[in-house]
Amino acid sequence: MATRKAVTVRIPAPRLRQLMRARKVKSQSELINALLEEEAERLKSHRVLGESQGKLKRTGFNDRLL
Repeated sequence: MATRKAVTVRIPAPRLRQLMRARKVKSQSELINALLEEEAERLKSHRVLGESQGKLKRTGFNDRLL
């Protein structure tokens, strides 16, 4: 069974509250999970973009929608 590691970080309380209000989350756990999901999605999109770079021809997409 894989072990789980805990991470401890120090974030100033005002900054944490500001982010929680901006993202409309109630708990620190929700905020952290949302930030981690967004980062994972960003990394995936960068990977896909890098893999597709130079592979599409000009006629391969409709640039009117961009």
